[in-house]
Amino acid sequence: MTKPAQPQPSERGAKSAAPQEEITELRKAALELQEENFALREEVKKLREDKSLETSLEFSENVYWLLTGSERTGPFCPRCYSEHQRLATLLDGTRFVAKTRWICPVCNHVFDSDT
Repeated sequence: MTKPAQPQPSERGAKSAAPQEEITELRKAALELQEENFALREEVKKLREDKSLETSLEFSENVYWLLTGSERTGPFCPRCYSEHQRLATLLDGTRFVAKTRWICPVCNHVFDSDT
């Protein structure tokens, strides 16, 4: 009876390297999935915050007001919010120019008291 041929040392290294490479590739794939999962969770969180913000905004006197509980804060620039979804606090324009009601320090839009 003949013995089965023993693998040569170079063959043993090649056979054990293949599973290690596969494990390394699987670890890389798992890490990429974790990173993608984290990014998606952050995006969902931001979208939920944006949605809750929309429901707590009131458009009155041609500007936005933020309603938190029984408090109304603002006013905020409608132009900045509609173009960039950014709440930019408006300045009281009556201190600067007679018929100016609000001034946006971000986009420099002026809201007159007639509009």
